Amino acid sequence: MTPLDRWLNRRMGRPAPGPPPGPEELAAWQMARLRETVTLARRESPFYGQLLADADPAALRAPADLARLPRMDAQALRQAPERLLCTSQDEVARVVTLSTSGSTGAPKRLFFTRADLDATVDFFRHGMELLAAPGDTVLALLPGASQDGVGRLLARGVEALGGRCQCCPEPWDVPAALALLENSDARVLVGTPVHVHALARLAAARSPGPGPVRRALLCWDTPPPGLARRVETLLGCAVHEHWGMTETGLGGAVGCGQGPGMHLREADLLVEITDPATGAPVADGQWGEIVISTLGRRAMPLIRYRSGDAGRLLPGACPCGSPLRRLDAVPGRLAAGGEPGRAALDAELLALAGVLDYALSRGPDPEDLRLDLYLAPGAADPARAAARVLAAPPWSVPRPVVRVAARDGRIAPGFAKRAMPRANHGETS
Repeated sequence: MTPLDRWLNRRMGRPAPGPPPGPEELAAWQMARLRETVTLARRESPFYGQLLADADPAALRAPADLARLPRMDAQALRQAPERLLCTSQDEVARVVTLSTSGSTGAPKRLFFTRADLDATVDFFRHGMELLAAPGDTVLALLPGASQDGVGRLLARGVEALGGRCQCCPEPWDVPAALALLENSDARVLVGTPVHVHALARLAAARSPGPGPVRRALLCWDTPPPGLARRVETLLGCAVHEHWGMTETGLGGAVGCGQGPGMHLREADLLVEITDPATGAPVADGQWGEIVISTLGRRAMPLIRYRSGDAGRLLPGACPCGSPLRRLDAVPGRLAAGGEPGRAALDAELLALAGVLDYALSRGPDPEDLRLDLYLAPGAADPARAAARVLAAPPWSVPRPVVRVAARDGRIAPGFAKRAMPRANHGETS
């Protein structure tokens, strides 16, 4: 059994050392929890009382019945998030405000009780057991100052399995993160794809060959094609991927390392892949939109929430034998008109020798685009190669201005790269 199978058994009230549930038993258990969630939401939340006024929880018996429920989108989290609350404000332990890069609309706001946060720590604890063992040190390239921020929740999960987690106060200061890695004896590395990739490049330049890190977890953002394999080569370690959003309670799915895809957090989430236009489910193996329903969340349950992410479920069983379904690598946001998204540009720019990160900004002329490159110390100037990337299809930027912003190993602060170039003269989503 995998650590996630033991976690699932315990959450379902099954014998922890026993075999995991079969797919049909798991689906029936999830639908029972969804009925409880719908009943709670209709009773306690003004928003759901109106949205689900015609819904009959008793009719939700099988996954096919999910189509009986309307979908919701991020506008509900922007316009009047308090109307989604199913608890009093006194029971809320954390409020997260999300401002989407490039958006001029109101930010999204999400509310969590202490029990909601503890459920995330529980998932982190068992998910991290796929990478770390008791006594291991984990270096998290995530801020850890906020008491209930993602860095601290991860640290609590690692500590629960008997390990130690050290967070970086400023993950974009990659030389400082490398110094922490060298002084901490960390065997496991956790961070966004850009942060982990940048640290891997600096570490390999300083000391080529395998280092102390044996496993790395790429989280928060979508890893662009080729990046995970490059990290594996540079650090000489196994790489796992994670998918999650604040809306999923941060944890969403994690790779086991034995097969493709990421096992879903099915004790807390019911995940569908649907046709973006109609909301109808699509078959396993087909691409669609990831739609989530939270199971057991108390403060702000989400029911058939449109994530805006493209995704697909992998058919068949994982070699590890777990019944938890697998989400394929998430390519990013659903792109308008089929245009390439951020991961496509990341794949080309981060593959250039010496490039650790980049940031984009537009000038007064919509056709003007400035690209700031963040380079490893001693790297050759790749400005011409980067300009060729932007000038070529699908971006076709006529006058890209490329400059070197830093070559000391530091990368762009924060987690957003801001403006996107025009792709074939149409805005990407």
